[in-house]
Amino acid sequence: MVVVAIMGVVMTMAIPSMWRKLHPESMQKAVSDMMEACSHARANAILGGVITELVVRPYDRQISVHATGSATADDSPYGGGDAPPSPKSGGGGEGFSFRVAENIMIEGIRLNLEDWTEDEEVRVRFYPNGTADEFSIFFVSDKAERRQIFLEVTTGLADLESDPLKFR
Repeated sequence: MVVVAIMGVVMTMAIPSMWRKLHPESMQKAVSDMMEACSHARANAILGGVITELVVRPYDRQISVHATGSATADDSPYGGGDAPPSPKSGGGGEGFSFRVAENIMIEGIRLNLEDWTEDEEVRVRFYPNGTADEFSIFFVSDKAERRQIFLEVTTGLADLESDPLKFR
């Protein structure tokens, strides 16, 4: 009887965490996938020595990582030129990709201080020196949960904000 009671207590503690692992909440999964995509793009850029793009297609909820196959002449984000390259140009090898769940809406996309929400495709560049374009994406769920994922420009690292009062 004691053994059965102990097994019951252990199962009571283990089942909720196993359920969450097997059935992740849509918002949590969208956020973790987006953070992983940013991390993957940054790692590809640094380790491969090439500009890598995070491609966001808001209308079909598709997000993917592509290596452009070109590197800049020096470590400046724009290759020493006066203006940044167009975020919609280029393309290369396929990398990490995922699709955002149907109950999660991409509410807004900001790239290099401009609103790109209505565009068909947005390309965020990660550079071999570890920097990235200024980028923010806003997710909203059917339960009115809001999350913002933004890139720290100087490090290319993604960060999460869940308090709408602090959205950048």
